[in-house]
Amino acid sequence: VPDSELVGRVTGRRICKSCGATYHVSQLNGRDTCEKCGQKLFIRDDDKIETVKARLKVYEEQTAPLVEYYQGLGLVKTIKGRDTVDETFEEVRKVLDTL
Repeated sequence: VPDSELVGRVTGRRICKSCGATYHVSQLNGRDTCEKCGQKLFIRDDDKIETVKARLKVYEEQTAPLVEYYQGLGLVKTIKGRDTVDETFEEVRKVLDTL
């Protein structure tokens, strides 16, 4: 999944402090309150753009080299992360069934 899409997914998340319900701005149609309890939604500190970009930088510097190393050993399976949740789950299940 491209970084720009990851940033959009995470920074668009909104949480209800009262009941814990989770939403994405793409589904809120401009609302800023919880459908379940009516409380105002908020953005967690770790969902703010600065934090997300910092996490992606750490991934590129520290984790990506490990992924490349293990790919070289044939130990990494790649899953498309741009499909629907159900399609992605099915793809993960199929990979796990082969292990």
